[in-house]
Amino acid sequence: MPPLEAFGPSIAIALILFVMLWFALGTQRNIRKGNDLLRWLQTGLPLLGRRTTMRWLGSSAVELGIVEPAPPFREATVVVVLEPRDVSFLWAYARRRGRRDFMIVRMNLVAAPRFAIEVRDPHGWTGRAGGHDTDATDGSPWRAGWPGRALARVGPGADEPAVRHAWTRLAGVSDGVWKLTVQQLVPHLEVHVRPAPTAHSADELLAPIRDLAMKLAER
Repeated sequence: MPPLEAFGPSIAIALILFVMLWFALGTQRNIRKGNDLLRWLQTGLPLLGRRTTMRWLGSSAVELGIVEPAPPFREATVVVVLEPRDVSFLWAYARRRGRRDFMIVRMNLVAAPRFAIEVRDPHGWTGRAGGHDTDATDGSPWRAGWPGRALARVGPGADEPAVRHAWTRLAGVSDGVWKLTVQQLVPHLEVHVRPAPTAHSADELLAPIRDLAMKLAER
């Protein structure tokens, strides 16, 4: 029987081929998933603005910039963040901790909101990532009582019913809302949400965010 050392080069080559093959297939899978989500988003993006630019950020994220944002937006960006399917160990670790494909919607309004509020699902990927360490609400305590498992930090004078209504609407047309932030610093409004393209249209998902922005602009 040959010594185990004789199999070393073969094992190393096999591992390298496995990593390369996984990377290639994972990249193709992410590009396909990303393109599917981009096609799905096309029906909803007109709610935010007339024209959109697109750029891939590696193989796991796509950034859509709204060139001519609709009122009351000054700027609007949608980032589709995909699972890191191209790196096997990173994908397995992230998926075990609950990471899935999700979207980040960031908006700057013509006039900054007059209050700050942050809502998080502590069981969501970005709802717990980084901890509850934001100071946008001037150190207001976290409290429960929101739909599902969400916690909220509510600043002085916040329109809590409007934000609660937006969160509830988003939860009903998505696979989960992880984070919603309103603040006077940019971005004025930020939402992290898991899309549900097989169950709901993109305009159903983006409409609650647009409507909340309109409500913020009235104050």
